[in-house]
Amino acid sequence: MANPPESWKYHSGASRQRTPRQPAQSAQPVRRAPARRAAPRRSSLEARYAPQAQKRQVRRPAPPQPAAQRPVQRRANPARPARRKRRASPLPWALAALVSCLILGFTYVWSAREALPVGADVSGAVSQPEPAPAPSVGECVFRSGGDELPQEVQDTLTEWFVRCYDASARLEAPELDDLYGPGAAAQEACLLDEASVDFISQVRAMQPVDLTMTGFTIGLTVEETSWESDGGCTVTLQEDDQIQFAFLNGRTSSSCGIENTFTFSADGKILAHEKTEDGFNLVRDVYSHQSSSGEAGIKSTLSQLMSAAKSDVDKLASQRQEYLANPSGQSSIQACNMAYDRQAAVDYARQWVGLTAMTRNPKWGIYDDYGGNCNNFTSQCLYAGGIPMDIYGYDTQQWKWYSDVPNSYSEARGRSSSWSGVDEFYTYVNENSGYGLAAEADGNLYTAQPGDVLQYGADGEWKHSVLVTEVVNDANGQPVEFLIASNTTDRIDWPMSAYAYADVRLIHVLGYNN
Repeated sequence: MANPPESWKYHSGASRQRTPRQPAQSAQPVRRAPARRAAPRRSSLEARYAPQAQKRQVRRPAPPQPAAQRPVQRRANPARPARRKRRASPLPWALAALVSCLILGFTYVWSAREALPVGADVSGAVSQPEPAPAPSVGECVFRSGGDELPQEVQDTLTEWFVRCYDASARLEAPELDDLYGPGAAAQEACLLDEASVDFISQVRAMQPVDLTMTGFTIGLTVEETSWESDGGCTVTLQEDDQIQFAFLNGRTSSSCGIENTFTFSADGKILAHEKTEDGFNLVRDVYSHQSSSGEAGIKSTLSQLMSAAKSDVDKLASQRQEYLANPSGQSSIQACNMAYDRQAAVDYARQWVGLTAMTRNPKWGIYDDYGGNCNNFTSQCLYAGGIPMDIYGYDTQQWKWYSDVPNSYSEARGRSSSWSGVDEFYTYVNENSGYGLAAEADGNLYTAQPGDVLQYGADGEWKHSVLVTEVVNDANGQPVEFLIASNTTDRIDWPMSAYAYADVRLIHVLGYNN
């Protein structure tokens, strides 16, 4: 074979000399470390937020030793003194709570101030909101004549009566000022009406029974309407009511024949008002004698009336305590030889008292327009119970009605003043002897029985007579209240204590002598 060119010796290895392979020796082979893999590249965010790798250190347990060779290690536990635990002071917490309260309070006041318009009173914002008005417990309806009135007048009348009765139901004073016109006379009428309802409520609140109302219905009967040239009107109407007083547990007490006269402006506002009812009459009578008018006069009127009413109520409370201490000791010692039919008297009373309109017995005189028909009514009741007319004696010693003509002679003609007069009948009871009515005046009120007569007064003036129809006992069976029947105003099953008149005296009917 020819020799290869010179350049081949670097490429083919043909000219290189081979070194013979040496036999393997017994030395340990050389181990090469595996090639390290390059870590993957990380982004800048991964490099910043990725957790650093931590080397795991695996602690291998030492091989177990035989039990005989295992050393026993004993640790010395020297006694250590007990360390007293320090109590944390409450002062920092209290200061923190105080600061928090101050911050919250300041934030609330500031937010309330920001919520108010400019110039508003901030004190009203932080105070408690006024409670919503209590819902009405009754209603007012027109029985007749309401359609002839303008709608504004109907609305004002309905609202006026409902507000007054709702206030009486809660034994409070009403708020009526938005129903009256702007004039001085209208504002005075408003003050008098509010004071009248307030006075009645306060007198009822002093009584021993619960005279709040659980319900009522008011009926209005329009009798006459006169129109003014400016568009206003004057309305005369009769008021009746059916009331459920709380202590009677749903039983209804009725009134009717209460006359009201309202004067209205063209827009339906009240300009004047008159009401023929005991509480309203008392307030107006006392107010007319005050040296000042307006709110000062009203305040003085209420103060005077309430002082007298409290004295009268306390007097009746003392009588009840006397009765409870010795019921048998309160009986009358006066004698008579003829009995009185109490049930017949009560039955007559129930027959001739109207529920929604006045009713009168045409056989007798009617004195509603002459000071009231109240004593004429009670005289008729006693006569129905068997008490005979008394024509003997002179004037106040007689008790008779044969005609409507006054007659003081001892004859069966005409009428005596004691038949229809409150004070005159009281005088006859005290002065009569022998023939005729046997009764006892000014006895303990709580000895009253159905068929007896009660008389109401104020400031020493006696104004009204009624007939007892029922005795109401307390839980112990002792008398605590009386239901009555009356004319002018007509009332049936009406509580004795619901009157605005707080002064009451008893005429206890025993019978009669023949």
